[in-house]
Amino acid sequence: MQASVNKYVIFFGLLACFLGKNGPVLGQLSELNLADSLFTIGKYSEAQNIYEKYFENIKKYNPNLLLKLSFLAEKSNDPAKCLYYLSILTQKTPTIKLLEKMSQVASEYNLEGYNFNDFSYFLVFYRRYGGYIPILLLTLGLYVVVVMFLKVKSGDFIQRRHKWAVVIYLMALFGLLNIPNNYQTGVVKKEETYVRSFPSSASPVVQKIKKGNKLTIIGNRDEWNRVIWNGEIVFVRKDDLWII
Repeated sequence: MQASVNKYVIFFGLLACFLGKNGPVLGQLSELNLADSLFTIGKYSEAQNIYEKYFENIKKYNPNLLLKLSFLAEKSNDPAKCLYYLSILTQKTPTIKLLEKMSQVASEYNLEGYNFNDFSYFLVFYRRYGGYIPILLLTLGLYVVVVMFLKVKSGDFIQRRHKWAVVIYLMALFGLLNIPNNYQTGVVKKEETYVRSFPSSASPVVQKIKKGNKLTIIGNRDEWNRVIWNGEIVFVRKDDLWII
């Protein structure tokens, strides 16, 4: 009898531990199911609030959730959030259709940073096959280095320009491999954001830009981001941007 009681105590103890650790997760999943139901019956405002809360808490890539959030943001006339969610989606699964949609929304609201051009095609290609390109280039570079080493070892003459070509190739390859680490973008999240010449509130204002514009971030200093805007290197406060 005592052994049977002990088994029940252990079972319910383990169950309580499981629910204690996973309770918040289960609660969030329940809320997400509720949001899906609200979305299905057309109660978009209520669904949007739950989706946004869930996304802020989880911060996990979820393409279906991002598509719904972008749809709801566009439906509520919030192009900045729509473009923000689409930009996150494009970072992971870039498609020409997504880029065209972003360009269309940006054009409709007169927002900059979403131009669909040859560079956009390059980004789609690079992000899709970026994992294979460095391997291919590294293999080619290694092959050339090995061939040159064997030639030197066998006493064959190698012209200086060929040596320099290999060095430049390897340096360019190193730069290419570091592009993903240096390249970052941000969407302006405040109605009026000041772009300044230097990282200081006392610095002259270069321009006042509106919510939804996208900037290229190339560095940071204290509470400021160093960005490129209209071909110039300027500064914007970190809390003025949604980082993608």
